[in-house]
Order: sequence, then C-alpha cells, then structure tokens
Amino acid sequence: MKRLSALLVVFFTLVCSHVSAESSNFVFTGKEMYESCNHALKGLDRTGKYDDHRFGVCAGYIAGIVDFHTVATTVQSLSADMFCLPPQISTAQVIRSVTQYLEDNPEKHHDLAAYLVILALREGYPCKEENFSK
Repeated sequence: MKRLSALLVVFFTLVCSHVSAESSNFVFTGKEMYESCNHALKGLDRTGKYDDHRFGVCAGYIAGIVDFHTVATTVQSLSADMFCLPPQISTAQVIRSVTQYLEDNPEKHHDLAAYLVILALREGYPCKEENFSK
C-alpha cells in the first residue's frame, strides 16, 4: 500500500507540474493524442477509414487514466478528485470530450498527453467540490 501511494504521488507530481513533453524521456504529446483520438472517433462513428492501432492507443490511454483516477480516489491517503465522471458515461463520450478539448487547445499540443487528458476531463466533468487546484 505504501508503494502504491508513493507511485501515485510521483505520478500526480509529474502530471500536475505542467511538464512539457520535451523534458520527458517518454514522449506522447497532445498532438499525438489528438491524432489517435480522431482515428478513434472515425471508428466509433463509422465515418471513414481509421487505423486500429491509433484507435486502441486513444481508447487505451484514456481508459488507463480513468482507471488510475478510480484507484487514486479510493486510496484513503490521497485526495485525487481531479474529475468526476457520471456513472453511466460511455468510452465514446469520454473520447469525444478529450478530442474536443485537444481541438480547442492546439497551443497545448506540446504538453504531455496524460496532463492534457486530465485537464480535458476536469473541464468536461468537474467535481462539485474541487480538491485539485489548476
């Protein structure tokens, strides 16, 4: 449990410190996320040819952050209510929300994708009482 708490604190520190992709060894930017999510939307909407891999990258990346958030909010020693998804929300709705945020904020495409996904979900699905400052 202590190890999980330490990992969560490290992750939040990285994500919340507005780290740009240029300073990271693992680079997955908002631009790459946006491109992958556009493929996902084409697949979900059946509106054109899409790349299965990019579809999976978008859906998997977002699902990973949502799952992480779920775990983080259940660990008693952490306050991590960064966003509050409605109980019946679909994966497609979450992907649309993140993609729209990325489309509306191209100047942030150089930032880490994880940070941008959290900002998008926080903006689209804020908690009533925010415990996480911008």
